Amino acid sequence: MKYYNDKKIVITGGGGFVGSHIVDRLKRYNCKFFVPKTKDGIDFRKYDHCFSYLSKTKPDIVINCAANQGGIAYHRGKEADLFLDNMLMGTFLLQASQKVGVKKFVNIVAGCSYPGYGESEKMNEDEYWNGRLHESIFSFGFPRKASTAYGLALKRQHGFNSIHLVMANMFGPGEHFNPEQSKALAGLIKKIYEAKKNKLPTVEVWGTGKPTRDWLYVKDGAEAILRATAFYDDVDPLNIATGVGISIAKLARTIKKVIAYKGRLVYNTKKPDGALHKTFGVKKMKKVLGWVPSTPIEKGIKETVDWFDKNYKYAITH
Repeated sequence: MKYYNDKKIVITGGGGFVGSHIVDRLKRYNCKFFVPKTKDGIDFRKYDHCFSYLSKTKPDIVINCAANQGGIAYHRGKEADLFLDNMLMGTFLLQASQKVGVKKFVNIVAGCSYPGYGESEKMNEDEYWNGRLHESIFSFGFPRKASTAYGLALKRQHGFNSIHLVMANMFGPGEHFNPEQSKALAGLIKKIYEAKKNKLPTVEVWGTGKPTRDWLYVKDGAEAILRATAFYDDVDPLNIATGVGISIAKLARTIKKVIAYKGRLVYNTKKPDGALHKTFGVKKMKKVLGWVPSTPIEKGIKETVDWFDKNYKYAITH
């Protein structure tokens, strides 16, 4: 993409799951990129750190993947911390980017910022503000939603260019598999993989298995993010997803097939389901980007399982 020629790009959260795949794709282009790391003492919950880092690097583009997040279980007992961490990072990075003259801010927003109790099976951009967030994930979803509102405010007051990409659940090599932070797909891979390895007769699946989710392979997600960076300039949210809902039950069966596990799946209905439907409308995405994800769910799961198998000790501790 010629758009990236000679651009300077900061990827906040670039050492994380999604950010690292964006970095890998940027290596193909004639651009210079920077990946700030917490181990170097950078804390984007502090405005002076945001301002100082961006003043020093002077990027044309900031792609914001910085977040403190995990699955439903990770949020329990951490609601206030998660709320504040993500509110501060989102707000301060946008504010500092505007102040130092960043030309474009690309905000990666979780799908849980959508209303959590809608009756429609598809979440479309024109419904983004139409209801309250699901209680199981509100402490993360609301700060991400607030960052889209702040982007709009900066646009109206200062003409600042930010785009807000609302992402489906992403999965793939390099994601969190530790029980504390893993989401449904990664958690199921770990459970079923270990059940096969230890010859266990059953695997517990949380909930009823009925909720549907839109699962986006992370390499497709990274491609879409960079396409949107090049081609999209509207402050209104843009969904990035497959548009296909897969039930937790079907997902578990697919993982079981890929891993070749012969035991039974047992559903623990005492555990929470979360929101019933999380499938995204993708008409706007197709029109704006001229693109759809290309990786079938089974192929993506196989590549994820292969990575997990080769990196097992690392995967379950990070």
